[in-house]
Amino acid sequence: MSRRDTDMTSNQGDGSTNQGSGGASSMLSRRKYLAGTTAAGITATFAGCMGGGDDGLTVGYALPFTGTYAFLGESIVNGFEMFLEQQGGEINGEEVNTVQLDTEADTDRGVDVTRELLVEESADAIVGPVSSAVAIAMMGIVEAESSAIWLNANAGDYRVTEEGCLDYHFRTSFNDWQTSAPLAEWVYDNVADNVCLAYADYAFGQNSKEFFGEAFEEAGGEIVEEVGIPLGTDNYSTYLGDIEDSGADAVYSFFAGDDAVNYVSDFNDFGLNEEMTQTGSGFLLSEDTLPAQGDAAEGMYSLLHYTTTQDTERNREFVDNYSEMYDHESANVYACQGYDSAQAFSAAVEETGGTDPDEMADTLAGLELDSPRGHFQFNPDTHEAIQDMHIREVVESDDEDFEVENEVIDTIEQVEGPDWGCSL
Repeated sequence: MSRRDTDMTSNQGDGSTNQGSGGASSMLSRRKYLAGTTAAGITATFAGCMGGGDDGLTVGYALPFTGTYAFLGESIVNGFEMFLEQQGGEINGEEVNTVQLDTEADTDRGVDVTRELLVEESADAIVGPVSSAVAIAMMGIVEAESSAIWLNANAGDYRVTEEGCLDYHFRTSFNDWQTSAPLAEWVYDNVADNVCLAYADYAFGQNSKEFFGEAFEEAGGEIVEEVGIPLGTDNYSTYLGDIEDSGADAVYSFFAGDDAVNYVSDFNDFGLNEEMTQTGSGFLLSEDTLPAQGDAAEGMYSLLHYTTTQDTERNREFVDNYSEMYDHESANVYACQGYDSAQAFSAAVEETGGTDPDEMADTLAGLELDSPRGHFQFNPDTHEAIQDMHIREVVESDDEDFEVENEVIDTIEQVEGPDWGCSL
């Protein structure tokens, strides 16, 4: 199936969940924003309030806060507001007001929320959504109003760039090509020259398997079988039989949330971990799934732009500060995306001295952020993220609170991705 034929109505639009799931000033240049805030720890009280106002800056959260995506929405807000607290609740001397509206991961609701934030609340920036279907539905109202920058903190469908190509859209997260295709050459060089593609059979899963498959064949590998599996599958035994019958040496998969937990657990119980190597998009083996997957996930490989256990000073500071602020809760990829959205908004306001959306967009195009994930820069032509992608192996954890964890074993630096015909 062509990527362009995938179902655009699914609300399961991202590699996330599905059925379950310095000081106040920083050194800033036109092309680089070094936040330097995490080293100071959490010392200030967030001065923002829920609900927009006439004074100060207004940020609108267009995120799910109920239902299966609620954890993602809350984590993004946590990351954003941790940065704000580190700034004393102000950016460029102005208080930051936040308006939180629940998209419910529903396309119609997402459009209504976006319109309310832009028109009624006069938001200077929108942060969200989670679902790519919601993001695609939001594009029209964002373009029509042209009154705020849009910091896309999770929705990863490439079509937001290919079909939208919006001046005010900036991806502070990832796209589905980045979390799949760059792994292909590494798998070919280090794991196997043939794979079976097993994936959740909806838009994002289809995109991921096609992007990986194309890159794997370009590297010289062979796709021996494709196995699409419906969302919400409880028993994977039939599909695992098809995977085993393929005779592949390795499997590439995209699953997330409860599906990822069930798939990995059944893969191990079926004994396939002894016959073939499991690889996949990072959402297959992430902080929200590993506790339930346990040692069934050990030895599996995945690719993602952020890893909690990444051993850098910047990331350790971020993780420690997050744990301190949120009662020992573990940081995650969604919190990092929220945090970097706040860094981007701060950079735009500080450099322009205001909130004119055209001036902020000009500032952000090509800007680098000091991200906990590693290198991060907005592509000046597409506003997609140019970022490091981390190859991780699930290993036994040194932390007594966790059975297993991801260990970064390789990094593909400054992954840019296709332009999809977008040139801003």
